[in-house]
Amino acid sequence: GLLFIFIFIILCSKNPVSDTGGLPRELTSLEKSVVKSSGNFGLKLFSAVNNEDRDKNIFISPLSVSIALGMTLNGASGETKDAMQGTLELGGLTNQEINESYKNLMELLKVVDARVEFQCANSIWYRQEMRFEESFLNVCRDYFDAETRGLQFDDPGAPDIINGWVSGKTNGRIVEIVKRIDPETVMFLINAIYFKGIWKYEFDRSRTKEDFFNTPDGTKKPCLMMSQGGEFQYFENDDFQAVDLPYGDGYYSMSVFMPREGKDINYM
Repeated sequence: GLLFIFIFIILCSKNPVSDTGGLPRELTSLEKSVVKSSGNFGLKLFSAVNNEDRDKNIFISPLSVSIALGMTLNGASGETKDAMQGTLELGGLTNQEINESYKNLMELLKVVDARVEFQCANSIWYRQEMRFEESFLNVCRDYFDAETRGLQFDDPGAPDIINGWVSGKTNGRIVEIVKRIDPETVMFLINAIYFKGIWKYEFDRSRTKEDFFNTPDGTKKPCLMMSQGGEFQYFENDDFQAVDLPYGDGYYSMSVFMPREGKDINYM
């Protein structure tokens, strides 16, 4: 059956599909390396999550995970650090290089497209009675603009405080990420992203029609289908088709992957 996979990708390439003449500034080689690594990490992450929940719809933000792990990397060492850096595909870069690249990219993403609203916020919540390396917290404040706060994790109201922060940073789109705090939990590192953008090439509502979505088990589910024609970045091979649908001025896009008929995303 057919299964559509939507992966949200941030275009920080030198020449995105834009009418504005390019980015406010050209990315440094280090920033380009982090962007490329984040894209590769996102695909690997999506594949890993899909393997765990093959029969469910999946919506994840690889950028959020990447930034949260980027913060965490500053507190790791030895084999753990090497494994994390390898997973993020940031091998060969120093902590300073990684931190500076994340900082610059987060700042750029907030202002790169006037027709897109993008907010990115980080926070660290730690068990109040415990002590942590101040240097680690300082790095997260300086490079990731992270809010750091000690909290009484045993207080029944602690989850509400964390959830309130997340809700505020996502304009109420995410209202709960913590249900309860395990007695063994000592710290939360949280990234919250809010995105709102209009299509660069908007869909004509009059062309939306009722149709059927084919599920992997062969059943059909009624749904509304949008359609339009135009020139887009497109790729295909024997396994799938892919297209980029740009937002705003073209610095952000949604990449849509559709397996070929007879192909199952779970085994690609």
